[in-house]
Amino acid sequence: MTGTEPLITPRATRLLLIAALLLGPALGAAAGPSDTCPPERGCSVADGRYRLILPEPRPAGGMKFGAIMFFHGWQGSAEETVADAGLVALASRLGVALIAPDGAGKTWSYPGSPGRHRDEFAFVAQVLDDVTARFPVDQGRIMAIGFSQGGSMVWYLACRMPERFRAFAPIAGAFWEPLPASCAGPRPPLVHTHGTSDMTVPLAGRALRGGYRQGDVFRSLAILAPSAPGVTVADIPTQPSGLSCRSLAQSGQPLLELCLHEGGHVVDAAWIERAWLRMMGETGPAGDHLSVKR
Repeated sequence: MTGTEPLITPRATRLLLIAALLLGPALGAAAGPSDTCPPERGCSVADGRYRLILPEPRPAGGMKFGAIMFFHGWQGSAEETVADAGLVALASRLGVALIAPDGAGKTWSYPGSPGRHRDEFAFVAQVLDDVTARFPVDQGRIMAIGFSQGGSMVWYLACRMPERFRAFAPIAGAFWEPLPASCAGPRPPLVHTHGTSDMTVPLAGRALRGGYRQGDVFRSLAILAPSAPGVTVADIPTQPSGLSCRSLAQSGQPLLELCLHEGGHVVDAAWIERAWLRMMGETGPAGDHLSVKR
């Protein structure tokens, strides 16, 4: 990575805030969120820590919240995730918890990553177990989302822990070299979003110092879903003001989509919301191609 990427860019933060303000009244915004884990230390598990924001009011009658688990980018932190007003507002408007795991060394130690701080799969399992044991969060309605290096972390979770989440939404990050030989089944629902002008994490990946290499998005898709039809950038023509998506799932299989935009290394509120609506059993857009305004 470049060492300069933010968790969410200032422009994207403004977009998140604007989207929350414009769409909140139409969708029925929840009351203010509650910072459940102490800000000074977060919630601790054996191998690390996380932060948790719950919407208000709390569910009654044994009902539980769905949740977004957001994996930050390189040099990010759980504190930066929960301090992002736009992301918190989006989770609150959707009525879901925001789970913010903290990367050890401000990075993620998945296969191929320069980080070698801990077993990330054990850590994520600990966080999931702790959250669902202590808080009103439905373990069957948690979606993993990540941006940049956090997006790559989500790819590895989809490959190695597909049954611990309901769905996966990586943004601007895929497998790293050497790519996995195969993934555990069953294949989960996944929507991948990427910019065709992204030079920080290009669609084809790139070599980094120390012999590390980001992987190719299209090869990553072929490993996760070997039966999916192969596509290239040319098969998904982008639009100047939106997101173009192509379904890669065979009939009867879990949702698998590749969504491209003409921008660079950024994340947009609309993409997170679209992924939630598409994969969490709620009404969402249909069809192979659609435009989501930025």
